[in-house]
Amino acid sequence: MRFMVSLIFDEAQMDEVTPDQMEQIATEMNQFNDELRKAGVYVAGEGLAPSGMARTLRWGEAGKPVATDGPFAESKEQLGGFWILECGGLDEAVEWAGKAPIRNGALEVRPIVESGEEARKLHEQQSRS
Repeated sequence: MRFMVSLIFDEAQMDEVTPDQMEQIATEMNQFNDELRKAGVYVAGEGLAPSGMARTLRWGEAGKPVATDGPFAESKEQLGGFWILECGGLDEAVEWAGKAPIRNGALEVRPIVESGEEARKLHEQQSRS
């Protein structure tokens, strides 16, 4: 099963990061990505540009999209990057996410729904919990 691991943090904290610290962060992330690849769980992953460069589409009158500046939600935290992992289950995906060289913020680990039938089964499973 595939999982999306979302890196969520306050990007304003990046204003305080020195170039040397940024280089160290990049080195640690590259090492973590290599570990994921060697283990065979890495499917994809990318960092994202600052949320100020984002555009959000919302559907307005007559079903027409209207683009606005910024991230999709008003929040102190933003989506900063993601990994797609192929794991045997949620516990394994959480275990891998816990190894990420993250010093603050949060990681959200969520199963990727690959079909309508799978979405229905996951919804039923969650309803029983």
